[in-house]
Amino acid sequence: MNDKKRLAINLTAQIMAFAVNMGVSFIVTPIIEEISTELSGFVTLANNFITCAQIVVSALNTMASRFITIYIHKKDEEQANEYFSSVFFGNLMMACVFLIPMLTLIIFVDKLFQVPELYVTDIRILWFFLFANFFISIVGSVFGVATYCRNRLDLTSVRTIHAEIIRVVFLVTAYNLFPKYIWYIGVASLLHTTYLTLSNIQFTRRLLPEIHIKKIYFRWKKVWELISLGLWNSLTRLSQVLLDELDVLISNIFIGATAMSALSNAKYVPTAISGLMGTIVGVFSPQITIAYAKGDKKQLVEIIKSSNRIMIFMMSIPIAFVTAYGDIFFSLWLTERDPHETHMLALLGMGVLYVSMSIQVLYHVFIITKKVKANSIVMIVSGVLSTTIVFILLETTNLGLYAIAGVSTVLGLLRNFIFTPIYASKCLELKWTTFYSDIFTGLFSIACISLVAFASRFVFTIDSYLSLIGVGIIVGIIALIMNFFIILKKDDRKIVLDKVLRRG
Repeated sequence: MNDKKRLAINLTAQIMAFAVNMGVSFIVTPIIEEISTELSGFVTLANNFITCAQIVVSALNTMASRFITIYIHKKDEEQANEYFSSVFFGNLMMACVFLIPMLTLIIFVDKLFQVPELYVTDIRILWFFLFANFFISIVGSVFGVATYCRNRLDLTSVRTIHAEIIRVVFLVTAYNLFPKYIWYIGVASLLHTTYLTLSNIQFTRRLLPEIHIKKIYFRWKKVWELISLGLWNSLTRLSQVLLDELDVLISNIFIGATAMSALSNAKYVPTAISGLMGTIVGVFSPQITIAYAKGDKKQLVEIIKSSNRIMIFMMSIPIAFVTAYGDIFFSLWLTERDPHETHMLALLGMGVLYVSMSIQVLYHVFIITKKVKANSIVMIVSGVLSTTIVFILLETTNLGLYAIAGVSTVLGLLRNFIFTPIYASKCLELKWTTFYSDIFTGLFSIACISLVAFASRFVFTIDSYLSLIGVGIIVGIIALIMNFFIILKKDDRKIVLDKVLRRG
């Protein structure tokens, strides 16, 4: 199978898996809201602690796929086995290290956070299963290398869809047949991860029969090598937590459990769009790396610019739709919440995507050029500054949740508009304005689609999911036609038209 066909299959499978995941979350969130409007935030809060732990673990795991894949393809089985076993036992040791602090959080959850007294036991059980899920995920993470190494990401995506089906079947059954408890969410996550881990172990045996986990292959030298290279990426992820995820914890401590849940729900859509963006971006990374390795700067820039255009073409539509229809969507989805407040919080959470969608590919430039340090430092400064400003605003103003959601967005916009495109150009020794045309194209596309979407609200009555989907389809078709002319170059348009006419 040629590379283009494999790329298309992998991308399609990953997007399908992502869509199923979002669909399950879409179904589950209102169920939690029915139990209590104060509880959904505790799922997010636990996941935020898990994210912080995963940042530490990622220092070891970030570069694992790269090294194992290289030595597998070099037919150096001993080196591949040493890296694989070193990562596995390293993850096992880190899981043991995290056991005590996570047990402490479970036992003293009601002392550390504002937990409604009626739901303390429910939250404790929820966190137990979520943390157990984390331990299985980090110990089994190295087995995910197999499908990456053999370029069979479609296999993982299919199993992810199966895992999501298992999760939703369990949740629907539990919530319909038994008393409603939020800890069912934790059990469902544990089932999901266990199934995926067992699947990845199976794929490792099938795709990498030369790999064997043995103590004799463990090397401290390999562990330190991977950690030293992955440390800057971990710092970058830590900064992202300070910018994007610490807000849920802050809202609980400074405002309360209800406010935390409101912010958590509002972040669902921005998180979904950001996740989709990350799924798509990952497909372009190999092409960019290969072009850089060949030293063909012209081809490299063309691939990056082309990737940016594809990102804008695909992502400007959902971003514009949330901008124009967000209040209607939230009024239908979360009937217990104020849709206008939720929409405003969602827009604040999504604000950085207005710029970052056009240049998301540029973050891979820092990796291929081995210039991740400056980006990490900027991210750290942004994260610390964001948290500091939020504390000040909470103490001196009445902005509340709007301050928590808005500060990181403002700093993110500044970073992505000023630092990211300029530094990426410098890394590639290009003119500093090289990537600004992509940013302005993306903003123009969002603005045009948003205007059409807002205009449709004066023409159609949108008061149900059916009418929202119907109008969305009509405006979506118009948006695709607009993007066809706004984003695609003349040669791109000709290729698309030729393919359409040939099929016709």
